[in-house]
Amino acid sequence: MQKINQILTRFTRDPKFQADYKATVDYVLNHPDVKAFVNQHEEAISQEIIENSLSKLNEFAREMDLLRKGEQGQNPGFKPVLFLNYNYIDVSYVPTKAYYDNKEKQQQRSLLDNRMMSADVREATLTEYYANTESRKQLLAEVISFLDEYKKNPHRAQGLYISGEFGVGKTYLLGALANALVKLNKSVTMIHYPTFTTEIKSTFVDNSTQQVLTDVKSVDILIIDDIGAEANTVWVRDEVLTTILEYRMKESLPTFFSSNFNLKEIESHLAHSRDGGNETIKAKRIMERIRFLAKEVSLTGENLRHRNR
Repeated sequence: MQKINQILTRFTRDPKFQADYKATVDYVLNHPDVKAFVNQHEEAISQEIIENSLSKLNEFAREMDLLRKGEQGQNPGFKPVLFLNYNYIDVSYVPTKAYYDNKEKQQQRSLLDNRMMSADVREATLTEYYANTESRKQLLAEVISFLDEYKKNPHRAQGLYISGEFGVGKTYLLGALANALVKLNKSVTMIHYPTFTTEIKSTFVDNSTQQVLTDVKSVDILIIDDIGAEANTVWVRDEVLTTILEYRMKESLPTFFSSNFNLKEIESHLAHSRDGGNETIKAKRIMERIRFLAKEVSLTGENLRHRNR
């Protein structure tokens, strides 16, 4: 403290001393964080070192004041720290908790592809799931049970085939599951199947069909939402859906489905394509893969879309 006071006095008596410069020096040397650092290293810090370090001390003080006001400094996400660097005091920047939190969120966003989903589904959480009926409670329990099993053995955890009427909460719960899974650093793709089957046709233009299929079929967790609502064609069924499910069955990769159809009804849907007539054998082969990958759970209840109007 005595060293700082001596320097202030010296600058004050200097006739060449500029008023704005004096204000800066006064601000820096009276800054509580600067004082704390000088007091902590009193034995190693001389008046000369402080004088040589005024610009760095000023930088540090102003950065600290910005952080206290909740504003961004010159290095967003980093906090200034003073240290002795030979004959002067220097500033380094260390990551803040907010930086690490943001980095973790960015990493999780990179693991999750849910761009086809609505905003509420993209932000869904298991804690906010509306489990007001026995059916919803049972389904939530199934999801939590899957998470527990998946943590123990990812290749033995079976997904779910959730069937139910419109608006009962199937997609929201799967969105919440997706967000829970990325926190385990697992890659998750959640596709709205009717949209996906339409978009994949556009990949013919740039010849990226196989790459899109590879990305989808090999992701850690795949969630196929609203299967059965697509326009079923021979190519979509045999070259898209069968390719995806065949790979995931062989690799034991957890897969989830939601649909307005139960398993019996989805089999009938897959058998009857717009351009391929009635192909029950192909539909049965697909169903064998779906049943291997997922356990059917029926969700009943009121239409929550009407409730939230």
